[in-house]
Amino acid sequence: MEPAGFACEQGLGYLSAGHVDRLVLDRLPPGEPVIVRGTGPAFMDLLEPLTVGRGGRFRPGVDGQPVYAASGDEPLLFVGSRRGVPYRTRIDHPLEVPPPYGGFLRDLPDGPVDYRRDVWPRIAKELGYAYYHELFRSRPERVRMRWAEFAAAYAAEPWDGKAMRALIRRAVPGHGDRLDLDRLDRPLRGIRFGDSDGLQRWVRGYLVADLKRRTDPAHSADLALEHAMHRVLDALAATACGVDPAYLDLVGFVTGGPSADRQRELLALARAGIVTFIGADAWVTADRASGIWRAGSPGVPGQVRARTLIDAPSPVTLPVTSPIYQVGIA
Repeated sequence: MEPAGFACEQGLGYLSAGHVDRLVLDRLPPGEPVIVRGTGPAFMDLLEPLTVGRGGRFRPGVDGQPVYAASGDEPLLFVGSRRGVPYRTRIDHPLEVPPPYGGFLRDLPDGPVDYRRDVWPRIAKELGYAYYHELFRSRPERVRMRWAEFAAAYAAEPWDGKAMRALIRRAVPGHGDRLDLDRLDRPLRGIRFGDSDGLQRWVRGYLVADLKRRTDPAHSADLALEHAMHRVLDALAATACGVDPAYLDLVGFVTGGPSADRQRELLALARAGIVTFIGADAWVTADRASGIWRAGSPGVPGQVRARTLIDAPSPVTLPVTSPIYQVGIA
């Protein structure tokens, strides 16, 4: 059954964030849990009417960062997604030199392809070329090799092979300066938490680190990566392969996030307990037996129960199943 049909049958709330006006949001009961699917732009657009729009306010903390003073009229937002984390903070500083082309997308297959096997390694290699070029250009003190030497060796090796990994370790000693596209895409992969509090501490730390990195021009390689991501999109759109949804989703996650100010406000809402993160690979359930929405994550024990579900999806959405029994979720 579709979420709207289940909500109507059970007398529950179901809203689609892209089609919700302010009056509908104003009717959400204060102090009650609300499950939100999606951590992208549609989710961020919900925050203002459900927080400061209900009398809460942000004030400067002792460190100058915003602290949220709740009014008591806010609903409690439990937010889940595939990645389990918000979109990356938008970079506002400029890139001095556009990254060069590596040429690794030439001669893509014309017929049906396996994206992960045939296309992704070429995409990743092109992205890495742009990223490392900017790192070598702008931060020579953080590398241990000349760019020409690195670029020649890089071009000769397959993406993420043993030799390439060794090359990068040798040339880029700082772990934080190495590009890890898999970790970038899925920051919570392989991490398990004993309880929700552990997850909340981790996500808040993730947001702090993200804000620090994305507002620091010393990490301009991240911006070169974004330029290359959009350039690769254009290149793929002109081929028979086309643009795979997984790549489009990654580009949105990395380049389509909120401003630093809005990300700081989200962090303040998380610290105040108004926003709680559910975890990675989150599921949402229409539980007919209990007449309620349920949500949880395989990386965190327990589940959330709520009478309202808001869909704020990214290009890849969470599944809704009904009825449900989640093995391992108490």
